[in-house]
Amino acid sequence: MQDWVLTRLAEFVGRSDRKKLGPHTRNRLVAQSMGRHKSYRVARKATCLGQGLVVTEAGVIPDYPGIRRVYHLTNAITKYYYSPFYLETEVPGYHVRVAWLGGSEVAFTRDGRYCAFSSDRASEFIPRAFFKEHPDLIVCLAIAGDGIPYIAPSCNENGGDVVAWGTEILQCSVREPLATRERYALFDKFEIKNVPRIGPLDAEDISKITDWMRSLDNAGTKGVILKPSEPHHRPLKYALPTAQFSELLTLLELGKDEADLCRKRLFQACCAASELELPASSWNWEAVGQSLLAGLAEGIDQVVKGGTLATEHSVWLSTKESAECLLVQLGERATDTSIEPVSLVSENKGWRLRFRRQFVETTAAMQRRMSGISYRD
Repeated sequence: MQDWVLTRLAEFVGRSDRKKLGPHTRNRLVAQSMGRHKSYRVARKATCLGQGLVVTEAGVIPDYPGIRRVYHLTNAITKYYYSPFYLETEVPGYHVRVAWLGGSEVAFTRDGRYCAFSSDRASEFIPRAFFKEHPDLIVCLAIAGDGIPYIAPSCNENGGDVVAWGTEILQCSVREPLATRERYALFDKFEIKNVPRIGPLDAEDISKITDWMRSLDNAGTKGVILKPSEPHHRPLKYALPTAQFSELLTLLELGKDEADLCRKRLFQACCAASELELPASSWNWEAVGQSLLAGLAEGIDQVVKGGTLATEHSVWLSTKESAECLLVQLGERATDTSIEPVSLVSENKGWRLRFRRQFVETTAAMQRRMSGISYRD
């Protein structure tokens, strides 16, 4: 490894993290080249170096900023985003970072590899005037279309040859991306295709935000990304339901994870249907969808309204002592649940025991997600 590599990394991470750049750092870096261009990429994430970060002699190409997911966007906004922000649509395609190196556009994939295709086509999406005026900036693009080499046309949501949207602007050898408002201004000035967006917004614009997201959902958009205007806030991503439902069976990857009970049952059902020669066209797909989603959707509505997920049970026993003993045993065996007695009354020369099994931990997990807390994917 050449001497300048660790020097560039030390300049990038700053004084507090320089002591973490020991001999083990070399094991994280992979040498690579494309034509006359040479660099090193971070193949495995380190304490202060994100996977996909690229080290060139001219400087460091930062890795993609991490974006955490929220399950309830408007709650997240009202809780945490007191400063103005923007909402962008999540666009299809694969992501590259385009830098100006040695007098030409050089593109790197999300994992830090060279991308000859994007390097070749970059000038169609980013005018040379942009890099002439800002040679130290790096443009992040989402590229889609039938003419790209990484995604089959049938999997692509955009027809035509190639289309690209600007999603971010990074700065060479600087950890933080350019401020959102500055990025929009540069994209507009140099006529770089912007991701569709609304804003600036604040917590008082919730009704406008939900109306916009409903229109996006009706159009089949996959999701939205919140981009704050203040650097100390982090972006958030949020999935819209219709596109997620349409991709559900593909995402399940039937049979891959035998530990997942839902996947296991679906896989068993498909195997049995094949054996009995029941074609997919004859299945009751409405019943399948109800089975998969109705209970979950109703449970979330119940939690949002302040309830606890629970099931009601009613059993008949011949003696009161047996009923009382059963309650104790149920309580001892309960894991992640609690048993709440409802009633114990005499019935048909015996006793009718009614109780509720409350799913306390599952309810708490749903409440956390619906509160607007963000999660790493």
